Amino acid sequence: MLVLLAAVVTGAMAQETYKVSVKEGTEDANKWEIAPAEATTAGVAAGTTVTATYSGTKKVKSVKAKKKAHAVVDLSMVDCAGNARTSRWTANCYMVHTAGDYKLPLVYGNAIKAGQTNAAAYTGVENANTTLTFPRHDGEAITDPWIKDNGITVKTAELLWQDAEGLVTAVGISGDYLTLTVGKDATGQEGNAVVAAKDADGNIVWSWHIWVTKQTFTDLTTVDTGEDGHVYTVTPVNLGWVGDRVSQGTNTFYQWGRKDPFKGTGDVTDFKSTTATIADNIKNPTTFYNSDNKNTPSNTTFYNMWDAQQTGTDNITTATVKTVYDPCPAGFCVPTGNLYSYIDSGVNFGWDGTNMGLNLTSVTPNVFFPASGYRNYSAGSLSSVGSTGYSWSASAYGSNAYNARGLGFSSGLWLWNYGTRSYGFPVRAVAEE
Repeated sequence: MLVLLAAVVTGAMAQETYKVSVKEGTEDANKWEIAPAEATTAGVAAGTTVTATYSGTKKVKSVKAKKKAHAVVDLSMVDCAGNARTSRWTANCYMVHTAGDYKLPLVYGNAIKAGQTNAAAYTGVENANTTLTFPRHDGEAITDPWIKDNGITVKTAELLWQDAEGLVTAVGISGDYLTLTVGKDATGQEGNAVVAAKDADGNIVWSWHIWVTKQTFTDLTTVDTGEDGHVYTVTPVNLGWVGDRVSQGTNTFYQWGRKDPFKGTGDVTDFKSTTATIADNIKNPTTFYNSDNKNTPSNTTFYNMWDAQQTGTDNITTATVKTVYDPCPAGFCVPTGNLYSYIDSGVNFGWDGTNMGLNLTSVTPNVFFPASGYRNYSAGSLSSVGSTGYSWSASAYGSNAYNARGLGFSSGLWLWNYGTRSYGFPVRAVAEE
């Protein structure tokens, strides 16, 4: 039996982890069994008891445990396929493909782009239904990309939820980073998790979506909406998708304008019928908000939550100016509404009764939107899975501050539509321009 005796590091540092392996060239190496299994993959915390069982016939004189350094990947320095970047790109969603140790900078959404401060992400326009300054968890304006440079000290980290057991096995804070250990490889177990950074009083100051996925966002589809429209580069699956490219699978759901996902399966356990501010949404990323029988949206009546340029019209033909509340990975954003009005304008599409969804056949490769249903504004319950599908755009519905534009369809193919912002709909990301 091996016992990893090093002390667990607490406080501002991340918990140390150790990996166990049989030395290369060891006689009867395949006769050793290590438990728990994650000791040989993601690693285990210092102080964990690891059992090494030998089933061979050789005489074993001794077994030694050694600390072996292993890489910690900075998620803001790799792209969606896991390839190294030359500069930092931050986001609210990070795609992970393999088990291992990771860190992400304590930065608001996409406030750092190509290594530079991206002030456009938290600076909008101001009129009756837009915001010029984007609030943080305490309601004050975000003034700098780094949370610490806004006068906020992060003390702890927490795993808020995950939809696969053992997906994220540890979280912590190390300097200006949130650290996490992913315990499963996406080829064996895909899934989603939300991790959060907290201040000394236990308030959530920001949170991030960790998407363990086989998707790499390298196989994209160009959709040209026409001379007076816009060209979009569309990703192959909805955010948080778990499953095959088409057919069976699930995705995460989003209330319009919010950065944090809700699970693709099961019930919402935290529902509040009350008027919520943007600060409330940030401090309570697992709470599904609604009030006044859906007439008040979950995140005020601002038009520019996902598109900083919104001024109170549908604004559907220009590129999205991605904000710090956008839920997409780095380099991608929620599309403006023109993408979905194009699908409704007579292009080639059809209902796929085998895979249950909408197939856009006028482009190569085809774009498939699954009928993954929605989360109802009433308690966030899942509805119409397998029969209807949706996808939010970044465009508000200009004639009504409580609604937003998006795609809606069923086997009857009603399409370009709008919905109350308190609904939880999927999101299909497009490449940022």
